[in-house]
Amino acid sequence: MVKHRSLPSPNTKSPIRNPQSTIADPAVWEGEKVRRFQRRLLEWYDRQKRDLPWRVHPDPYRVWISEIMLQQTQVQTVLPYYRKFLERFPDVHSLAAAREQEVLTLWAGLGYYSRARNLRLAAQKIVHDFGGAFPDTLAQMMELPGIGRYTAGAIRSIAFNSPQPIVDGNVKRVMSRLHGLQGRVRESFLWAQAEGWVSKTRPSNFNQAVMELGALVCTHRAPLCGECPVRRFCEARKRGIQDRIPSPRTGRAPENVELVMLVLECAGKLLVTERHAVPYIPGAYALPTGILKPEESPEHAAGRLASSILRVSAPLHFRGRIRHSITFRRLVTHVFHSSLGAPCGEIPQHDKFRWIPRREIDRLLTSALYRKALNS
Repeated sequence: MVKHRSLPSPNTKSPIRNPQSTIADPAVWEGEKVRRFQRRLLEWYDRQKRDLPWRVHPDPYRVWISEIMLQQTQVQTVLPYYRKFLERFPDVHSLAAAREQEVLTLWAGLGYYSRARNLRLAAQKIVHDFGGAFPDTLAQMMELPGIGRYTAGAIRSIAFNSPQPIVDGNVKRVMSRLHGLQGRVRESFLWAQAEGWVSKTRPSNFNQAVMELGALVCTHRAPLCGECPVRRFCEARKRGIQDRIPSPRTGRAPENVELVMLVLECAGKLLVTERHAVPYIPGAYALPTGILKPEESPEHAAGRLASSILRVSAPLHFRGRIRHSITFRRLVTHVFHSSLGAPCGEIPQHDKFRWIPRREIDRLLTSALYRKALNS
């Protein structure tokens, strides 16, 4: 007897299947498998973990600063910034009392400057609302500027040794390979597996171990499978697809921008402005900068910018081309220099231009892009 597949009624729309849609969730690991996985991973971590400053004294403040700095940034890049930041702001009270410009100056070069602004705002909230004591509940942490579910969980687990799940880029990559996931998986599954994985006895070390595994062994490209302490659990390795697991990284497509920037000197002073023609370059002050128009030459744009500022003619000399990235923007900056004879020319006061002694310029200009221009 042949069974016929029932057809949808004329008024029923057939579902549209999208090959890029989310795949069915795999099974979450449980029981003895999780215990064996935890044991092997923690044994490896105890032998191989890196000696990082926030691990030596994992108090909530230090862990918080490290987690914010490590967002979108490699550990080796963060280390010198972290040490300088802690020297200047050793506790939440000193950070809360700081001026924004001072915080941004210490952050210069790390990028994603909203992180630094949020650190200062969060420190002020901690001092004002919690008497300077770092909040110890997830709900209270997530009320702080710049802290989401992952960061709150990381602080809770690492600093308070609480069994909280965490899911960052490294954890997603490790989880995707261990489960052999090649399609798009719901965030709910990732968090459910992270919660099922985390050790109840050593949550701080376990969560750091998973992230360490992703950073050192289960890397974005060319994973070191032969060195992996949990390779016997890895479905991607069994199927030979470990190099084909998609990266969990997300974000906007890169945007290319061309700028012209002026280094104008007069009697040992440099011209700066509080008007930001390019708002995504951080800092309260800027060198005169403009965006290159389509089909416009850098020389013409620099001359146009100089004539809009100065009331005297100033010969401009091309000093070089600088490449610099800020978040998703890739900047190419054409730098022009001019030395004006004293007395310095008049400048438009409504745009808040000022002649600043060169010895003070590093204190005022936050972005590394300006420093590159001054050294070009």
